[in-house]
Amino acid sequence: MLPEPKRNTNIGVGLGIVLQIVGRILSNDGMNGIGFIAILAGFVLFIWGCGQYAKGKGYSPWFGLLGLLSILGLIVLVFFKDKHKDA
Repeated sequence: MLPEPKRNTNIGVGLGIVLQIVGRILSNDGMNGIGFIAILAGFVLFIWGCGQYAKGKGYSPWFGLLGLLSILGLIVLVFFKDKHKDA
């Protein structure tokens, strides 16, 4: 996997998951508006991170839309063959 997309993947997927968790906690504490914004931002970051993961493996970043399936989409991307294995 290429180094720059790998770093972007870690940032996007990691922050995406954290923001979604924080958003759900805020929503449960009565801050629905802020919680919704955090969940939405986390969702967008997660999909972007999945796109970077696909790009790093040598596929189109559009495969990042598998992130719409949440963790299941990420698991599917994990099983994609790495076209840049020697890089």
